[in-house]
Amino acid sequence: MRAGRGRTWVAGGRGLALTALLGVAALLPGAPATAEPAPAWGPCPAEAGAEKASCATVSVPMNYADPDGARIEVMVSRIPALDPARSRGALFGNPGGPGGDSLSFWSGPSTRVPQLREFDLFAVQPRGLRWSTPLSCSSLLDIAPITDRAACEVARPGYPATVTSESVARDMDAVREALGLDRISFFGVSWGTYLGAVYATLFPGRVDKLVLDSNVDPNVSWVDQVARVPAGVADRLNDIFDWIAANDSIYGLGATREEVLAEWKRQSASQSGGWSSPIVGATTYAAYGRSAWPYLAQGMREYRDDPEQLRFLKYLARPAAVSDMTSGWMRDATRCNEDSGLNPAALTTMAVTLLTDSDPFAQQEALMRAGITCAAWPQTTRRVPVDGAGLAVRPMLVQSPRDPATSGAPAMAAALGGDILWVEGGDHGHFTRPNPTLNTAVLHYLRTGEFTIDSAPEAPITTPNPPTVVPGAR
Repeated sequence: MRAGRGRTWVAGGRGLALTALLGVAALLPGAPATAEPAPAWGPCPAEAGAEKASCATVSVPMNYADPDGARIEVMVSRIPALDPARSRGALFGNPGGPGGDSLSFWSGPSTRVPQLREFDLFAVQPRGLRWSTPLSCSSLLDIAPITDRAACEVARPGYPATVTSESVARDMDAVREALGLDRISFFGVSWGTYLGAVYATLFPGRVDKLVLDSNVDPNVSWVDQVARVPAGVADRLNDIFDWIAANDSIYGLGATREEVLAEWKRQSASQSGGWSSPIVGATTYAAYGRSAWPYLAQGMREYRDDPEQLRFLKYLARPAAVSDMTSGWMRDATRCNEDSGLNPAALTTMAVTLLTDSDPFAQQEALMRAGITCAAWPQTTRRVPVDGAGLAVRPMLVQSPRDPATSGAPAMAAALGGDILWVEGGDHGHFTRPNPTLNTAVLHYLRTGEFTIDSAPEAPITTPNPPTVVPGAR
């Protein structure tokens, strides 16, 4: 998952169930989606932050293996092209996760990159999340982070087993059908890259252009994919601490990587040292994008001077937390349905690591490799093997070699027959950042299907250095 330098140390009865449920979840590739037509557009939910968009609900089958059975609803947001008569077509998007809210997906990007308003912009809120038919798992097991599927079955029996990447892709096609669209383009980030690849595999004739940004590896299990993230974050600390050291005249946290690391360890230990501490959550978030680095450095400086001052660290740690319970439930349902079960061989390693290793990222990795999240959630299906053989236009894949979370572009490109645009550095998610070289290339591809460059510089840090105000604070 990671390229480049060494890691920085920081302190701080299934087979039968699978067989039975595979028969329920099995779906014919390319089978048409079923949806009710003529969505009625109106205001989006106020909490969605999608003021520029209008929203509608579309009825879809709960289980696509039983299209005449129970139905659920998915919500979709729309920002129409500025000139409808000259629209370049429909562009769908997904922010990743799984579990990321989608309705506001285009609101910010269409402001940062106004050329996106040449397209009709759509985002489907995945099943299982609020505003679509949500999962309701009122009682989770007390032993976090195990998700209890039995609790999720109470409100809507049979529904949790259908919350999969394939079902979300089929929901997206049901929305396409309800909108009367022949073809759509798609832009997905992180897990959204796998969602887009699944859609392209199931419905290649309905795909116009496909842009996949910060790609998951379609050949790697969710357990392994997620378990690689803590090590990727720890590795990315080299870059973060080098930048903070280069700005020692501003923050005074150390003139070398090692000095900044020592201060980071001290603060992590004083905040309990666990992965739930503000500084670990803030650092994890900062590893995903350089624009957060000044906030992390300022947060460390303020905490050093006043241990009661956590405003910047809590601001960064907040996005890493689950803001709505359905987000975590949908995330775990998707992963566990597609890739479930404990890894007995990793349980001993997990126990030893939790007891003896004070590195919070090592602890997270050990916990994730054990597959403990899905201990109470039997697998219901298998992930769709992605294939781009039926696509008319080669997909564009955007990837940074030091992305801490996902580095699967080579494998995804091989599976789909796509071309990779490599972006320097290690940010996660690139298109619509302040990067004219990259944004121009992606827009040209979306307009023409032409791949013009294979490398681009990383986006600059535009955050004030040092920041004085927490974004959104009043």
